[in-house]
Amino acid sequence: MAEDKTEIILAQWQTCVEMANSVSQRRDAMNNIFITLNLAIIAAVSITWNIKSLFILVAGIVVCAIWLLFIRNYKLLNAEKFNVINTIEKRLPVTPFNDEWEKLKNNKKYIDGTKLERTLPIMFIILYGVAVVTIVYMKFC
Repeated sequence: MAEDKTEIILAQWQTCVEMANSVSQRRDAMNNIFITLNLAIIAAVSITWNIKSLFILVAGIVVCAIWLLFIRNYKLLNAEKFNVINTIEKRLPVTPFNDEWEKLKNNKKYIDGTKLERTLPIMFIILYGVAVVTIVYMKFC
């Protein structure tokens, strides 16, 4: 009877891990879409490079703000998925995700992936801001 219960818990754990992997794949795809969109914005601005480019640049800033919100939401979703996985693991003979997370938290070299992931949209926002200032300066000075 106890073995049957462990098998059910293990099956639930495997399903949760697969769902977490699926979320990570969706997150990667979303990041790729936003990178492509921002590269298209940069290409459009580099072709026009005049006062009309300001509208495209503002749109780029808005796109990056939305991108940052998506990153935040995926982080929250993943955190909850791993909370569920870790809770289920406590009922299993081994706890690989818990063990891995504890080791990572204690490693001073580890940087949270979301912090790294947020760098790109922030860099695009800075680039767009510099471009806006440059265009306005060139137009009015």
